[in-house]
Amino acid sequence: MDSRVHHRPSVSERLQMHRLYWQREKQPYPLAAFRVEKDFFFSRHFQAAKPLLIPGKRIHPEMLSVEEFLPDYERMYQVSEEIRQDAFWTAEPFTGIPWMEAILGCEIYAAEESFISKPWLKDFNQMESVRLNPENPWLRKYLEFTDRLVTLSKGRFPVGMPIMRGPSDMVGALMGQAEMVYALEDEPARMKDLFLKVTEIFLQVQELQRSRIQPFFGGWALGFYHVWCPGPSIWYQDDLSALLSPDLFRTFLAPTSRRICEGFSYTAVHLHPASFFLLEEILANEKLTAVEVNKDVGGPSVQGMLPELEKILTCKNLILWGDLTIQDLEVIKKRLPLRGLFFHILSPSMEEAEELLRYIRNWRN
Repeated sequence: MDSRVHHRPSVSERLQMHRLYWQREKQPYPLAAFRVEKDFFFSRHFQAAKPLLIPGKRIHPEMLSVEEFLPDYERMYQVSEEIRQDAFWTAEPFTGIPWMEAILGCEIYAAEESFISKPWLKDFNQMESVRLNPENPWLRKYLEFTDRLVTLSKGRFPVGMPIMRGPSDMVGALMGQAEMVYALEDEPARMKDLFLKVTEIFLQVQELQRSRIQPFFGGWALGFYHVWCPGPSIWYQDDLSALLSPDLFRTFLAPTSRRICEGFSYTAVHLHPASFFLLEEILANEKLTAVEVNKDVGGPSVQGMLPELEKILTCKNLILWGDLTIQDLEVIKKRLPLRGLFFHILSPSMEEAEELLRYIRNWRN
């Protein structure tokens, strides 16, 4: 039995691994976080969410009892510790809810495996209603989750942000995706204003959450990806950027991307392979420090994504997320440099997670 997979790294060792990662210095082996679950449907991983997952059921914030979610958070943390991973498991408000859409006034409905939002912004005369109300019940529920997770942690793990969407996703949720694309052509000035407006609300929500969280060993964590950062950090996504041309991205989303990254030393953007055609525009953001890439179900293989992964690593850190296999890791080991490399691995069992961790810790052998 290889003792390296059973080595429990000290906190100082783990922090040093993260510093090497962010400094883009040579790593002894890639950093890795593990999530042991049977599938990618994160809403179903919480027992408290299962009674809500009735297709077509409208969801109100008072239906979410934070206390009922806490046992699963504790279970997930204990599993991460049992794996003896180098990353720091991070708790975030229940990631199944489309929080920003709800906070912006969208009605939330359950599907069989997740939750969806309904557009309401029918014309630009309603833009005055797009604002952050401190008494918004969805905002209060989000902050209630934050407060209870901070208490649950007792300093054992950091608390961060869940999937919160980005400017294009928020506007698409408010208007409808097709309507958003048409409006870029028909009302470009108003669309610029709307993108900037939702961006500021997103940042205000993150500041409200951050004000309730104590630093974790002097740093902060990228929630959902579980990457510890030595200083202030934030991440965002713009999945609906896949509907825009590079020119439209430069006009409407490059400014909001830079705005989100302002004031943060450690920043990351979530990226699907469907948006690889925008990679040059994304990497041009000098304030961006990391790019997270999904290995999507039914999407290109890790082998197929290598040119883009190599391009990212020439100037940014990489977070590779998904159900990575030994074969995927072998491909990466042969082609990608051992610097700025972080894996967030979804594994169906503890045994498979330990096998992958053993391979990673023997990276140089």
